[in-house]
Amino acid sequence: MALIKVLIIFVVILTLLNKRLPLYLAMIFGSLLMIVMFRLPFATAGQTALHTLTGWDVWSVNLAMYVISVLVYELDLRHRFKDAQRAMNGLMRDPRLNTSLACMFIGLMQGPATVTICGGMVDTMAGDHLKNDETAVATYLRHIPEAMVPTFTGVIVACSISGISISSFFVWMIPMALLTLLAIYLVYLRRVPRTVGETGRSKKECVRLLLRSLWSLLLAIAVIIVFSLPTWAVVAVIAAVNALVEKFSAQEVRDALVKGFDLKSLLGITMTYVFKDLLILGGVIDVLPTYFEHLPIPAFLVLVILYAFGTLVAGSSAAAAAFIPLAYTMIPNGGAFLLALLMSVSFASSQLSPTHICTAIISDYFGVTFFATVKKLLPLFLLTVLIACGYYMLLTAVF
Repeated sequence: MALIKVLIIFVVILTLLNKRLPLYLAMIFGSLLMIVMFRLPFATAGQTALHTLTGWDVWSVNLAMYVISVLVYELDLRHRFKDAQRAMNGLMRDPRLNTSLACMFIGLMQGPATVTICGGMVDTMAGDHLKNDETAVATYLRHIPEAMVPTFTGVIVACSISGISISSFFVWMIPMALLTLLAIYLVYLRRVPRTVGETGRSKKECVRLLLRSLWSLLLAIAVIIVFSLPTWAVVAVIAAVNALVEKFSAQEVRDALVKGFDLKSLLGITMTYVFKDLLILGGVIDVLPTYFEHLPIPAFLVLVILYAFGTLVAGSSAAAAAFIPLAYTMIPNGGAFLLALLMSVSFASSQLSPTHICTAIISDYFGVTFFATVKKLLPLFLLTVLIACGYYMLLTAVF
């Protein structure tokens, strides 16, 4: 019964988003439905919402979103993304590979607004060849690092709970990341021409142009990863330094500060966090295993279904906390192979979830509905899950 209630709530949210209702309003409706359908005590639900609204987690994400938006505006104002695209085309002569690697690299920098950077790069690279498929390509490429890099909360939680070393997990996820790139190529990127015109620059000049265009992003990512500093603080300082280096006028600085503030997006992030915490309060994650654990299929497929549903409902970190102990109870010798499977499924599933803010952001960026983006993501989701299952079966058979 709980599963049916959740599905009803998700259908309502997706319907509202498809009607172009702002994300924050759809999440408010979803939260109210959650309270009513699960009969959550109003006092407890109110305390949970208040705790979320006043907690540092949501505001640190909002701050990161804002300062990244400011930096993106600064870079766009000086045409730095177009310059970077030209430089990479001169270096490798394959815009598909250039853009894929650039989006994955930018994905190392945590913060929902980074998906718009990838959106701009994919749009420039694809031209008219992808025909409104840019949303799926941009968000999928940007999130590949989140499935494997140990600077992300989901990976840290998963490795900690499972007892699998981060280094071992990372090594076995590298082939899966490459296979995910192959999936994106097979579904979408193969439609983009491989060759580019002459850039008129030497390799050395292209390297200089690339560094001059993206030094701020490269520096931000390096500092965040090496020193484990908060994204919002690092990007805020670098955005200020970039404004000085680029010799922005006072009016340009004011424009960046004002246009970087997107109230609807910030409210959407906030209310998504509230909705997700109410889902956890309702105990949805706790009852999911009862629906799937007796299915007549192999144990690893039961876990794939559980992990997919858990990620759709509450996100990768909550799914890891809830289901990884169960996973290693069902398959005690699963090791790094099982964790690689589950994290790959979590990565693919999260792209379809209304609780994943990046999908809504990239939809707004390209001016399409949330449901339109989900439809474009579905083939990538299915192919990624199939590849992950095949990869797991191959590893367990060989090793």
